[in-house]
Amino acid sequence: MTKNPEKAFELLHSLPKYDVQPGLERIEYLLDKLENPDRNYRSIHVAGSNGKGSVVAMLSGVTGQNYRVGEFLSPPLRGFSDRIIVDGNPIDKASIIEGLGELAEPIRRLRERDNEPSFFEASTALAAWYFDREKVDLALLEAGLGGRYDATNPVGEPVLSAVTSVDLEHQNILGDSIEEIARELAGIAKKNRPLVVGPSKNLPERIFREECRDKGCKLVRAEEKTEVRIRDFDWHGSRFEVQKAPIRGLESETLETGLAGTYQERNLRTALTILGEFLDTEFSPEPGQIKTGLKNADWPGRFQLLEENPHLLVDGAHNEAAASLLAEELKRYLPLRPREARIKLVFSGLKDKDIKGMLSALNPVVDEIYLTELDLPRAVPLVALERWANQIGLSYNAVRSPAKAIRIAKKDAKMEDLICVTGSLYLVREAIGSES
Repeated sequence: MTKNPEKAFELLHSLPKYDVQPGLERIEYLLDKLENPDRNYRSIHVAGSNGKGSVVAMLSGVTGQNYRVGEFLSPPLRGFSDRIIVDGNPIDKASIIEGLGELAEPIRRLRERDNEPSFFEASTALAAWYFDREKVDLALLEAGLGGRYDATNPVGEPVLSAVTSVDLEHQNILGDSIEEIARELAGIAKKNRPLVVGPSKNLPERIFREECRDKGCKLVRAEEKTEVRIRDFDWHGSRFEVQKAPIRGLESETLETGLAGTYQERNLRTALTILGEFLDTEFSPEPGQIKTGLKNADWPGRFQLLEENPHLLVDGAHNEAAASLLAEELKRYLPLRPREARIKLVFSGLKDKDIKGMLSALNPVVDEIYLTELDLPRAVPLVALERWANQIGLSYNAVRSPAKAIRIAKKDAKMEDLICVTGSLYLVREAIGSES
């Protein structure tokens, strides 16, 4: 055990962040050496290509009115503390140090066996320990990558699992096809527990049914259980009329989310379906509590307006499917600006993403593009971004520094314009100006 702050953080950051080995044996070993603290609370496990964070935010807003709720989020928008949250409050530095002290010896033993845990695995174990120490009733766990072999998969006493969407991403790890990716995501299904699947045009239902059959669990499709229709929207939220819901008293009600974007329709349908399944256990919120919880839902960095006139909008779209949704949203929202408004795009991304697909999706709706390079090992170099842009035939400005790119875009913008910063949550961080 170590109580030295510098040693504790040095230990965590010495672990591999990107060279991740498949398998659950390391996280299971860490949890075992912590005496399985995650067995003391229930959990809802959420995976998916897009929408995980929004669904968790909605669930947290609602369940947090009845329970003490822990959230494990990936990736964090600001600093490390934003990964691990209890009742809306990030883990404090002293608790991080204490928890890493408990993990120091198990990590050392794994290193001796040439089976070193990753940064994410250690972070997951830390969250499991912290949630137990803080006596949470429910942990909402957002998968980091895929599902079947994600470190979050064995954590907690599962109430149910959910897959928000299935889209092409992380092909170098999860597989080259929608079917292969779906198989990895379906792996979060838990024995004898419901698996909720959100609305997804790409859903290979056969794969999910096979997984559920093998694990003796029920497949619940949000498309069949819940229907909502957009009523109106603005830069600060969206309002939906409920046409069908698995929760008594919600039909014909108008639900307002604290999350902007009409694309939240699919996430809302997924969240309501999850709540309906949770209702079958012992969770019993009134419709009014659900309405309040959804309105209070908060997920920074997702279609979030930071400044006005000119509008500065950030969105964590990080793959082609999310970029396509963002492009549609920009078209829907632009009429809320003056007629002569133009859209300026500040863009960067990571090497394991479909950069060409993202730029191709966004290009038709933007008027000017600023390409920039993140200061990360996984970042796409600026020269590569330029190469992709040239292949597509885009006109662009290349700016080495993200902060400078955002600054130039704001300086060049007129009061009626809209600046959209997207491509990666790491770039969104730059716009928000938070700590790394």
